[in-house]
Amino acid sequence: MGRKGQGRRLRRLTALAAAAGAVWLIAHPGTVAEMGTALVQALNVSGLLSQAVSAELGADASEDISLEQSILEALPQTVQEEQPTETIAPVVEEEEPEALLETEETAPEEDTEPAEEAVPVSGLLEAPLEEEAGEGTEETAESITPADASLLELTNRTDGIEVELSDYLERELTLTVSREGPQILIMHTHATEAYTIAAGDEYVASDTARTTDENYNMIRVGEEMKAVFEELGLSVVHDTTLYDYPSYTGSYARSLEGINSYLEQYPTISVVLDVHRDALIADDGTVYKLTDTVDGETVAQVMLVVGTDDGGLTHPNWAENLALATHIQARLLGIDAGFPRPINLRSQRFNQHMTVGSLLVEVGTSGNTLQEALAGARLFARAAGEVYLECMESG
Repeated sequence: MGRKGQGRRLRRLTALAAAAGAVWLIAHPGTVAEMGTALVQALNVSGLLSQAVSAELGADASEDISLEQSILEALPQTVQEEQPTETIAPVVEEEEPEALLETEETAPEEDTEPAEEAVPVSGLLEAPLEEEAGEGTEETAESITPADASLLELTNRTDGIEVELSDYLERELTLTVSREGPQILIMHTHATEAYTIAAGDEYVASDTARTTDENYNMIRVGEEMKAVFEELGLSVVHDTTLYDYPSYTGSYARSLEGINSYLEQYPTISVVLDVHRDALIADDGTVYKLTDTVDGETVAQVMLVVGTDDGGLTHPNWAENLALATHIQARLLGIDAGFPRPINLRSQRFNQHMTVGSLLVEVGTSGNTLQEALAGARLFARAAGEVYLECMESG
């Protein structure tokens, strides 16, 4: 079928879907969120619309375009914010809107960030649970030699920003790390995120792949990073607040308040790391893990997520955050080319406007084990720590 035929097919199917939705809405009055959720569920009975969207957009066959996700993006934003992200399938990263908390006299406005989506499946989802992905190389040098710009990769999820990573690798960093007081804040907007239960690392789940037990959730991963940073001579404050429990909604607004509080208490902090884990779940419910082998050890892959002002929020120094991420990424690639995932550039801000040293770090996925995540966290902290030490102010 030609592209025009595909377009006609898409329009017909969309019209039918809209008509069906209108009939349902008349017969089933309710809240906006309830109407949006039910419409998604009703339209998801057929896969034809998803196929038509894929054909019309020319999507790569390796990327699953979720019918639910496509409809959610077309719904009013209030529906998107109230729709539970856990139900958006087949492959999503769990996320929820961040609140716009500016220092203005007007009342805070609600950010209109969409639900997070995972990077494309192609080339990444090669290791369901027990399997490993990638081949490692031994790391023998005491310091990590940065990789050259040719190995840098970027997944650009913004609408209007074009980036050449090699330019950012050549850029001189504006981050200045103090010689006095705490320099790094590690925190977790979604602290209860956890990993696949393995022997010796059993925990009581508070939800799917989540737990409030800080020995097995992201707080444990943050502690591992903290130990490595301190071994390098850096001073770390670890915020162990559960911003996503008992309520997941609003966790970015709460974590922003926490960051503000810590920056006021410790003005020497210039680095803020929001440490998460990803979630990659296929249409059939398969949970995937992302691993590499470094020096004979299976480690969870790490992804740096960089927010921008592309979504309309104030974030004038996002390019400085990206430059920092690029320099750290080069170090991670120096450990092994299969260790870091491509840098993920987003329209959302993720509270990274607070300092030029703010980054979001995804350590593995819910399919990884805790031990794999801890191994990946150690490698990340060592690579990032060396960059931070190079940014330390002269004595």
